[in-house]
Amino acid sequence: MTQPLSKFGSITFATILLAFSILLVLHKPLPPGLCEKSTVDRVVIHLFEPILRAFYYYPANYIFTTPANQIWWTRYSLGLLAKTMGPVTLFERHLVRVTDATWNGVHVRTYEPRLVENSTDGAVIFIHGGGFAIGSVAIMNTFVVSIDYRLSPETVFPENLLDCEKAIDYFLENSLEKFKIDPKKVILVGDSAGGNLATAIAQRRAEKGAEPKLLAQVLLYPLLQLVDLQMTSYRYFHKRLTGIAFVDPASVAFYYMLYAGIPLEKAKELVPIVLTNGHVKPDYREKIDKLLTYRTTIESTHTYNTTKIPKRWEIVENSEAQNLLEKVIFDPNFSPIMRENLENLPKSLIVTCEYDVLRDEGLIYSERLMASGVPTKLINYKNGYHAMLNMHNEITEASTCLDDVMHWILEQF
Repeated sequence: MTQPLSKFGSITFATILLAFSILLVLHKPLPPGLCEKSTVDRVVIHLFEPILRAFYYYPANYIFTTPANQIWWTRYSLGLLAKTMGPVTLFERHLVRVTDATWNGVHVRTYEPRLVENSTDGAVIFIHGGGFAIGSVAIMNTFVVSIDYRLSPETVFPENLLDCEKAIDYFLENSLEKFKIDPKKVILVGDSAGGNLATAIAQRRAEKGAEPKLLAQVLLYPLLQLVDLQMTSYRYFHKRLTGIAFVDPASVAFYYMLYAGIPLEKAKELVPIVLTNGHVKPDYREKIDKLLTYRTTIESTHTYNTTKIPKRWEIVENSEAQNLLEKVIFDPNFSPIMRENLENLPKSLIVTCEYDVLRDEGLIYSERLMASGVPTKLINYKNGYHAMLNMHNEITEASTCLDDVMHWILEQF
């Protein structure tokens, strides 16, 4: 005779059933290829993505509908989620000495090994991502120095960039005396929006001939431009990934405009225009075609498992958007991919992910660096997605990426 479930067993079973039902309702099919390196990866992302959608994406888009509230909820929800993920475990207090400091008026956090000396005599400076508006060093515990630059929309271009430069200048001037770090062995790393800032800083230092030179730069799925939001990777997202809680074209446009200093409500209003490239005056399109010429190669070689990519849609011209954004979107300090001379930049590692709207600009920039004679290694993770390093303990593709990046960095010292 079958024994009845205990009260505790009934509650447990009901809880599991409820959780399963919620996940089933929230389920969205993922495209073939995404996180397919292992069955476990696929299961993890199938479980995690609905949670991210329910906890962050839906509230930000349907509950906190004003731009200011959207930013608040995005910062709050992603901050909580990040604290539950892998990076925190890398810097447990018994292994690493964590110190908060202020360098040239900019908050930073340093991580120093407790048990072993720094045998490389080098350092990594990390600039976090988050669309210039999300994130802080409190949730990016990854490398030796992390810069807590001020965020937009409270602080806008170029002040965020200058914050990073001030902190870097301080470190390079004091690295040997205060930290026993060789200032010629400093590698600059940035992810997403942080990759934008890292790229711009490396370019600015090369242009000025600043000493000491950076040893190398690592750009992790970097955000590099706001001149073409109809690249192949963007158009694929609209076709196959809309509604999934990954970095989406509308968010890129919105947060990039906030960084440019466009007011919150106006930025939200102009997002549909920017997604068609209607914010770009026709006079500049020849220049864009020249600097982004590798787009044509991408069209034929990066086809997402032969998935048919939609053709470019009609541009919706908007003179207000064009006038508001003209001064910044062609400024290489804002859109680093628009810098024409890329010579004399430091040795570079560029990481892109197949299922990331920013994939194509990373591919284009790496191609241009190589054409300019800059020693460059490109790794495009075929099963990866934007910001996957935040789950490097859970996803095989992400852990592989972290290992690859760490090994490349150590090889440079």
